[in-house]
Amino acid sequence: MFDALSSVGGPAAYVIVGLLAALEASAFVGLFIPGELALLSGGYIAHQNNAGLGIMMGAAALGAIVGDSVGYEIGRHLGPGLQRSRLGAKVGRERWRRAEAYLASNGGRAILGGRFIGVLRALVPAIAGATGMPYRRFLFWNAAGALVWAPGMVFAGYTAGSSYRRVEHYAGQAGLLLLGLGATVASVVLVGRLIARHPDQVRSVVVRQLERPRLAALTNRYRNRLHFLADRFRPGNALGLALTVQLAVLTAIGWILGSLIQDVVGGDDSVRIDVPVARYLAAHRVGWLTTTMSDLTVLGSSTVLIALVAVVGIVVRRRTDRWSVMTNLLLGLGGAIVLCDLIKPLVGRARPQIGAIVAVAPGYAFPSAHTTQTTAVAVTLAMLSAAAMDRWSRKVAVWCAAVVVCLVVGFSRLYLGVHWTTDVLAGYALGSAWAWIVLLATRTSRHAVAPRAIDTAASAA
Repeated sequence: MFDALSSVGGPAAYVIVGLLAALEASAFVGLFIPGELALLSGGYIAHQNNAGLGIMMGAAALGAIVGDSVGYEIGRHLGPGLQRSRLGAKVGRERWRRAEAYLASNGGRAILGGRFIGVLRALVPAIAGATGMPYRRFLFWNAAGALVWAPGMVFAGYTAGSSYRRVEHYAGQAGLLLLGLGATVASVVLVGRLIARHPDQVRSVVVRQLERPRLAALTNRYRNRLHFLADRFRPGNALGLALTVQLAVLTAIGWILGSLIQDVVGGDDSVRIDVPVARYLAAHRVGWLTTTMSDLTVLGSSTVLIALVAVVGIVVRRRTDRWSVMTNLLLGLGGAIVLCDLIKPLVGRARPQIGAIVAVAPGYAFPSAHTTQTTAVAVTLAMLSAAAMDRWSRKVAVWCAAVVVCLVVGFSRLYLGVHWTTDVLAGYALGSAWAWIVLLATRTSRHAVAPRAIDTAASAA
């Protein structure tokens, strides 16, 4: 498409790009053809010196404003009948419903925010007109969004310029890697949304799993000890589901970590995936993705995590007058660093030496320190944040964010060739286990101190 448009220039180019931007909302073209494509093409034309960049930006913005205004007028005149028309039926009832809900919950800001979402960009103007939003209010938010979105897309196309072929080549070479990472992140988000929307069903599944014969037998066997912990973790209450789940999760993580250590030391089953994965990643490295991963992997460095812990701890201290968050985060991060330093020389595993060296990391490989530290801090933050929230959906969102950050840091270590797959998996297990231990220990000790303080005060009285 870019090659075909490169021959177009002058006034014709401005008219074509502006018209395509206008058609997106006025004729709902954006539902079927991404409006960004036309604006990126306009930027490419400007890069070929066949059009002026500033004029192209202005034409794109004007077209976007006019097109949305036409869409507004269509909605104002046709009203709800638009959704029942042949075109409205092709749009689909669910799309209309979502756009209406978005506009109802966000008001004028929906015009601005919807500008950056393809489906909303095409439907929201018509819905705003149909629902009677004053045109002056609509025009304000419409222009604000168009003046950011349209010139931005044109400039992006201009910046890419003739390098689009190189980008296409690199994207194709790294496509499977990005597809795999994107699919993993998308899976986390989708599972998180599923859990957020069905809390009762999730709780029911957890309860059923805990009632399995082996877990039930284990709980009965150590019931007295679990009651002892529960009384301190949640004074005055019997053994609750939360503590049982946490102990079950901790046990499972410990078993996974132990299995990984055993396999790495003995060269058993799980390590068989290490060499194939390392070879594949080494064969599919590209410059821009290597640079990106080098930047992202810094998120798991001690320096960044220490700074994060300090900032979060101080902010919470100023707002709540409590040091408990800082204490938990410091114990989580500090313990993760110490554990890695202790385990690495005991296992003594060499780092990968496959393909070109794109990053250098000193010391042994197992476990991945970046992954362990990131997981410990992310899990600690997720548990503390979720405990302070009332809404189930927000709790799930926090956990999803923590998982995504851990996945990205872990993948960056694999991509850069400084760790084997089992190093990263062990980092996830070790960091998670340590975070759970720290939270259980600090909460238990905190609740154990409270009764003693009350007894002392009563005796003094």
